[in-house]
Amino acid sequence: MSDNAQPAPTPFIYNLFPTLVGEVSKWLPHVERAADMGFNWVFLNPIQITGASGSLYSIRDYFKLSPILFPQETPEEQFEAFRKFVKKSRELGVEVMVDLVINHTAYDNPLTRTNRNWYRINDDGSIKNPGAADDHAPGGYVVWGDLSEIDNECSPDLPNLYEYWWKMVDMFLDLGVRGFRCDAAYQIPFELWQMLIRRAKEKAPDSRFFAESLGCPIEDTIILAEAGHDFVFNSGKWWDYRQDWFTGQLSQLCGKTRSVCFPESHDTQRLATEWNGDIDRIKQHYLFTALITSGILITIGFEYGFRKKPHVVHSNPLDYEGASFDITDFIRDVNTLKKQNRVFQEDNRVEKINSGNGDVLALRKTTVDGRESALLLFNLTQNEKEIQIGTLLKSLGAPDMAPFNVGGSSKVPTSIKLRRWGTSVIKL
Repeated sequence: MSDNAQPAPTPFIYNLFPTLVGEVSKWLPHVERAADMGFNWVFLNPIQITGASGSLYSIRDYFKLSPILFPQETPEEQFEAFRKFVKKSRELGVEVMVDLVINHTAYDNPLTRTNRNWYRINDDGSIKNPGAADDHAPGGYVVWGDLSEIDNECSPDLPNLYEYWWKMVDMFLDLGVRGFRCDAAYQIPFELWQMLIRRAKEKAPDSRFFAESLGCPIEDTIILAEAGHDFVFNSGKWWDYRQDWFTGQLSQLCGKTRSVCFPESHDTQRLATEWNGDIDRIKQHYLFTALITSGILITIGFEYGFRKKPHVVHSNPLDYEGASFDITDFIRDVNTLKKQNRVFQEDNRVEKINSGNGDVLALRKTTVDGRESALLLFNLTQNEKEIQIGTLLKSLGAPDMAPFNVGGSSKVPTSIKLRRWGTSVIKL
């Protein structure tokens, strides 16, 4: 970011998993609901035409839209339908973000024939299939046979390969898209990200890049920020609230980049399944993931307690579930709290404080400039816990501070009782 550039607005991201909803004409009501909850981005998983496997992340042609999602008769009509969706979303105050998948293609993408030298090649001359470590796979490693791995680092034709990726980004910018969730960003060379982000921001200064960096070392995450990404994704979803690794990561990110947290994603099990619909625990985790770092993301259906994980191949509108609960009002209140207080819109200093009770996590969060601070209390059990809040605040040098209005009164009492999985947010 240049010295004169304004920081990117805080991202509140709603992942509209496209095949779960169906064709583009059915998307807007979900954007309206997201806007009502306070979200300002809608993220779409890949919307291009897929390869034979049908996986959203197995793209057969980057410049053609999926006929499942865009049943219009001609490509021109398909693109116009998408352009109208983007325009109507923006009128609701919601920008559109798409998945940018540039580390692999479908195995039956025509590029495997016309531009074979853009791919990684095995010793036997075949195109390499990408893979990843997987504890549940034989040998601890899974190979994705429906994908072919791009060589963005050593291809003998890098200038044309890089220009191909830019043309795709340029196409989406022309359609009104302003956000790119960069799939497996850590597998892409620094120079390619630099080029794409620079050119995108020259054309559309309000465009934003979000690096999917989960699973890579924190040092590589910081490199992605240095390449120009506005945001990275963090691992707060997996924190148990007790170990020190997550607060340690936050310390390393502080002042270097901004990150997005999430209670669940399209890659994880649904939280309502993981915690058997325990609404109090789910609310607690949403408040934590929303307030702990710069941005927040939820997957469609989180607000209604959906149990079925989205599937990149099989999800369809018949999988759209009825609500087992409705926490839209709670999400709106938490998002409002986040928007009204800068301390919850930064990746900043987060330190554990001794709450006086081993089952109550106390976190003090302070802005990078030290001007704002807040105390977050989390009951980590199913039993009510009492905290001597007056004593705790006095130890922090803030004896007369008041709770925010998320389940709190206007004045700090001598003690606070936290119900099962309860939370309290206090301004210091």
